[in-house]
Amino acid sequence: MFRNLCVLSIIVGTMVITLSCSIKTDDSTKAVMGNNSISADNSKIENNKVNENDTQNNLKVSPESSYKIISETYDNNKGTKINYPQITDLSDAEKQKELNEIIKNDALKGNNYYKDADGDVTIDINYKIVCQEPEFLSIIYSGVGNVSGAAHPSNLFYTTNLDITNTKILRLNDIVDINDDFVNMLINGKFKAVNSEYESEYKSEISMVTFDDWKKTLLTADPSDKMGSEFSYMTKDSLGISIGVMHALGDHAEFEIKYKDIWKYIKIKDHTHFSKLN
Repeated sequence: MFRNLCVLSIIVGTMVITLSCSIKTDDSTKAVMGNNSISADNSKIENNKVNENDTQNNLKVSPESSYKIISETYDNNKGTKINYPQITDLSDAEKQKELNEIIKNDALKGNNYYKDADGDVTIDINYKIVCQEPEFLSIIYSGVGNVSGAAHPSNLFYTTNLDITNTKILRLNDIVDINDDFVNMLINGKFKAVNSEYESEYKSEISMVTFDDWKKTLLTADPSDKMGSEFSYMTKDSLGISIGVMHALGDHAEFEIKYKDIWKYIKIKDHTHFSKLN
């Protein structure tokens, strides 16, 4: 619904909310999330650089982790390639199998960006782990997609937040209470743009959507059966939201806020990670 409201002169892209559990530093995470490139070609180059580094980093785990991460690739030999993580060395083999199936299926929903496209489709998507804890795994997927005859490629972005303990995906509405106060925090600039270069432009686009529409949008963030514009992610100390913006601004923009600043809205305080933050 939100995407349809903003299709004319402004395309509101994918909003992602991040909760920080990353095994990397905050600066590293922001460097990746901040590269909303105006040039689709540059975006693809930057994306490839990120993944070359992640190929090495994804094999590392935090001392607290009870599992490791390896990389897998989906390639349809028709121009679509999606790299995604898989869990290994989990003590419960059946749970590991179930979790890996969830991760794979969620990663491959990137194909849905061009599900009804006419023409040849090319998709190149890589992933980055922004939170790896015994009870949580948060993954961001970014890349470039194109349809033959289109005016330009598009910068793609989506996420998966995995509850390891309960073997399920966490969506924004599972993580925080999306009430009026929380929505106002986004509208009023309490969430900080990861790429501060375009912060004023991002705020201008946010202001063009009504409060009610933003609330509906956030309540339906992280869709499971289709590609939306809004996604959330978790890092070590922050919650991140990704929204869609016009192509000239990179097609998507990410905003983050510290858990300590939204503590009263967090629904999953009983999880080990959050209990340590209090």
